[in-house]
Amino acid sequence: MTNNNTIEVHFMHPRKSGELLTADISPHCTGHEALQGLMTDDGTGAFLVAPPNGQVYELALKRTDEAITPNMTFMQAGVIDGDTVEVRLAGQGAGA
Repeated sequence: MTNNNTIEVHFMHPRKSGELLTADISPHCTGHEALQGLMTDDGTGAFLVAPPNGQVYELALKRTDEAITPNMTFMQAGVIDGDTVEVRLAGQGAGA
C-alpha cells in the first residue's frame, strides 16, 4: 500500500488493447464504485463509456483471473499495490 492507505491499480481497457489507466484507490473501494469512477469524465474524458447494447462491465484481477464482483472490495478480491485489473464486457473471456 502507498503511504496514504491507497493501492495503485492499473485498469486495462476492454476494447482498446494496451490502453491502461493507473489509479490510486482505497482497498475498501468496491467493483461497482471503481466502474463508476472509470466512467466519470475527469475533464479529459472518461476512461470508459457506457457499455454497448445494454451490456455490463465486469472486473477481473489479471494475476489470478478472479472476478471482482460489484459489491466486493478490492481488499476482499486480494488486489495488491501494482496489480492489473481487466475491465471486460459481461461474457468476454480472458485475453479477449
